[in-house]
Amino acid sequence: MDKNRQTRILSVFEGAIYNGFFLITQGFLGTGLALEFGASEPAIALIGVLPSVSQFIQLLAPSFLRIVKSRKRAMMICAFASRLSTAFIPIALALGINGQSLLLTILAFFSLAASLTGNYWVSIIRDVAPLKGAARFFSMRNVIFTFTNMFITLFYAFILDLVPGRMGFILITAFGVASALVSLVLLGFHNDPPHEISHGRGLFRAVTKDIRFKPYLRFYSFWSFSIVITSPFFAYHELVNMKLDYSFLSILNVFSSLLTILFYLLWGKIADKIGSQAVLEFGVLGAFLKTILWLFMDTGTVYLLYIDAFIGTASWSAINLCLFTTMLDLLSGVDAQSYALLSFTNGASALVGSLVGGFFAAYLNRFTWMVGGHRFFGIQILFFVTFVLKRLFDFLEGSQDEKGGLCVGNGF
Repeated sequence: MDKNRQTRILSVFEGAIYNGFFLITQGFLGTGLALEFGASEPAIALIGVLPSVSQFIQLLAPSFLRIVKSRKRAMMICAFASRLSTAFIPIALALGINGQSLLLTILAFFSLAASLTGNYWVSIIRDVAPLKGAARFFSMRNVIFTFTNMFITLFYAFILDLVPGRMGFILITAFGVASALVSLVLLGFHNDPPHEISHGRGLFRAVTKDIRFKPYLRFYSFWSFSIVITSPFFAYHELVNMKLDYSFLSILNVFSSLLTILFYLLWGKIADKIGSQAVLEFGVLGAFLKTILWLFMDTGTVYLLYIDAFIGTASWSAINLCLFTTMLDLLSGVDAQSYALLSFTNGASALVGSLVGGFFAAYLNRFTWMVGGHRFFGIQILFFVTFVLKRLFDFLEGSQDEKGGLCVGNGF
């Protein structure tokens, strides 16, 4: 079998198995784990955006690559460090050492090492992915991920409801550690095509002067900042304020997953015809619009979660697929390690957004009030802030476009 084709197949299995751990750090599972460690609202905000904030370290990726002189070797060293660190979570829970600072430390180390791993993986997969039909390949890959993530989430939620409390999280994190280690083995079989290692001189300058890439970089910064203000608190609102159980949230996840599969197949075909950027623009718009629903989300309006799931899956499937493929297209002809600049920008924006969101969430969630029989929670104000930021950014970008700039909101 062709080595590049074998690597593409392995990348599907590796990613699906790796998510056995990564899912524990995200969504309602990640929020539940944080609460089990006694995390506060600011800590939950930081944990939720660690994958983004950890991309600060990507600026070191080119230097580390020049030291080890091999993308695969660099990837495996970082992957070994990140996967091994996961074992400390079930051990800490089993020993009753469950302070929020410990969880933050473990997940921060995991995220930093995983971020570097992802940098080298992107560089390799860019060389082994098909030149034509890339969006369709990644859409099929994401479809498989969605299937496996759906069953993994159901399995974990079943365990948490069957064995509530600390023991339930010990069990699911132990399964997660096993998944992380298996994915490490599969990474070892990836093929690394011959690749010239850049010395990095003028690398970032070349990217920032690119007239196509600069607007994308600006958009990505705003996107990261505005989304992370609220993203950790949707699940928090469901678990703490709406008091929903894990079984219901896992069923909702199945509904979303099935819709996501359909949308991935749809967007993959459309993106290959009209371009990833056009599909991405639709996804971004939908992701902001759906935040309005969360102004009315309480125990009496649980049905809105299904409407939110439909809009959210349509939007985020487009984003998850096309944000990556659009980036690859814009980096065409530029050393793939310049992905580090994009990652650094994303991390900086996410850090600021998480600090802002965590601070206001801790303050706002102290307040509740009734209006027309509907109970509002202070934290829901944050959900509306995201929508306002989007409209403000569109206005400012529109003004720049009239002066000869490029409008991110209307075509980057």
